[in-house]
Amino acid sequence: MTAFKELTAYTEKVKNEIHASGSALVIMKNNQIVHEWYSGRHHFESGAKAINEFSRFNVYSVRVTYVSLAIAIAIYEGDIGLEDKLSTYLTEYDSEILGNTTIRHLLTRSTGLKFSKTEVKQVFDVGTNLEGKRPEILAKILFQATGKTLNEILSKHVFQPLEWKSTGWVTEGNANLVGNINSKEGYPTLRLGSNIGDDRNLYVSARELAYWGNLHLQKGFIDGKQILPMEVFDFATTIQSPNSFPKHLPKFGFLWWIKDGDVSVDYNELGADLPEGSYQILGASGCSCTVIPKYNTVAVRMYNRVNASESGFDYVRDIQTFDNLIVSSIKKL
Repeated sequence: MTAFKELTAYTEKVKNEIHASGSALVIMKNNQIVHEWYSGRHHFESGAKAINEFSRFNVYSVRVTYVSLAIAIAIYEGDIGLEDKLSTYLTEYDSEILGNTTIRHLLTRSTGLKFSKTEVKQVFDVGTNLEGKRPEILAKILFQATGKTLNEILSKHVFQPLEWKSTGWVTEGNANLVGNINSKEGYPTLRLGSNIGDDRNLYVSARELAYWGNLHLQKGFIDGKQILPMEVFDFATTIQSPNSFPKHLPKFGFLWWIKDGDVSVDYNELGADLPEGSYQILGASGCSCTVIPKYNTVAVRMYNRVNASESGFDYVRDIQTFDNLIVSSIKKL
């Protein structure tokens, strides 16, 4: 489609720059796929399969939004409270150090805590700075509170009702899995693990990642059915960062980055042209899901080059450019 010519060309250009073997692009608007594009192969070795609509990419940190939706379901059902203290669940750690940190702080990356297997340390005051994501801790809390794994909860409430076949935590190889490219010279790898849902082995097709974004955009109303309560998605995709969080730092829903005009450009992964209320998640392989409620649009891109930033690629500038191209492309429709 002519409207997406520049966006598609940019996606291909970045694929080549970061030395990914494959990429994909899916755009949804008003519940329909309006642009779909695939390029390259599952890896660089001889006999590699061409990327297509069934190709499943390792989405890395994009997986945290799957954790967060399961947490939102548990909160809605009363199994967990947003203001529950972490010390209620993480009894193996020093409760005095855990202090007043809550599920909210964990979901908005503001606990001020640094965890290891055996101890926890406080590195800044709770609710005052930005930290890394800890989805494995959230998955652990979820299991303690519900007796169910992340995968079990999402399979019951999302994957099975919507009949998704190209989303899941991978335990063994298959022909539709896209290899991870870890360096320009390295061989492709697959990240395999358990199907519990607490590790970085979530593989998703570009289409189903777009459906995932659209599930959030439509607040659970898909194909004429409300498969989950609207409140679940309100939890996940509106700003939940504590009031103490500095205005210039990024704001989060349940681990989704939320567009907020107060955020300093120095700390913002979201493109300047994205409207307020847009939300996004980005993974180490270059995969991303961007949701734009103002335009009823979801944009997904896929790559399989891991940690390209280590070789000097500016992933923040890249995703901002991609976001701005989404907006300009949608306006052409």
